[in-house]
Amino acid sequence: MIALGVVFAFWLLPRLRKAVDTTESDRVMADRQIRVASKFKSPTEGEALALVKQALALRNPDEVQHLFRTGPTTAQDVVAYMNAINTVDGVIKDYVWLSSIDKNGLSLEGVQVNFVAKDQPRNRLAILTPDEKGVWKLDFAAFARSVQPAWPDLLERKAESGLVRVYVSKDNYYNGPFRDERKWAAYRLASPDIDEILIGYCRLDTPQHLAMKSLWERGEIAVVRATLEIRRPQDTGDAVRVETRQFEISRVLAEDWVLADKPLDERVR
Repeated sequence: MIALGVVFAFWLLPRLRKAVDTTESDRVMADRQIRVASKFKSPTEGEALALVKQALALRNPDEVQHLFRTGPTTAQDVVAYMNAINTVDGVIKDYVWLSSIDKNGLSLEGVQVNFVAKDQPRNRLAILTPDEKGVWKLDFAAFARSVQPAWPDLLERKAESGLVRVYVSKDNYYNGPFRDERKWAAYRLASPDIDEILIGYCRLDTPQHLAMKSLWERGEIAVVRATLEIRRPQDTGDAVRVETRQFEISRVLAEDWVLADKPLDERVR
């Protein structure tokens, strides 16, 4: 059984990663069916590409607020991130306009930024959204795939809970404290920033479970994006052990990686 498990893991991992990389067009087609009504005019393809290029080239902290939706991130940290992006992701190869990817009641425009790296091609999603005055800005947290705390702290048990931006797909792995599939729903959680595939669980019929189900309301797109809060259950000291990759999904904050004013699991009840 252990050998079969290892073989299955090696078979599954590259396929999930391939799904993350290749289903973007499917997600965009589904997204276009739910265009959010907005009082602000959306940028054209040329305007969206120009804004993203200008934002990624920015090196002056004084200009950050004009181009970025920064959230809690400081202007200095945004500039530091942009200075290091070539080292992290490689050289920018091209930009692909995705048009509308509206989610969470927000008007969103997407641009995929493709990089050329030594190991393999990489990409990031630049999501533009208007502020209260109608000025379109790049959401920094979504672009950086920000997590709190950092992935190593979560994976090495230095932190027991955190906020993560991940790709999500349905799963049927039930084990340990989550072994009863009559009580739990299972999901695979993946990120280009880690090698591991995590398993997240929601207790059935909770607001979190209803919010997770809503991610597939527009069709069976295999892999979707979501911003979640996850926590690691405590070992009880008996024979039921928690695997390193197992987490409970404690909050479903957003469909996609841009946070709205109200978390998704408070709106879907």
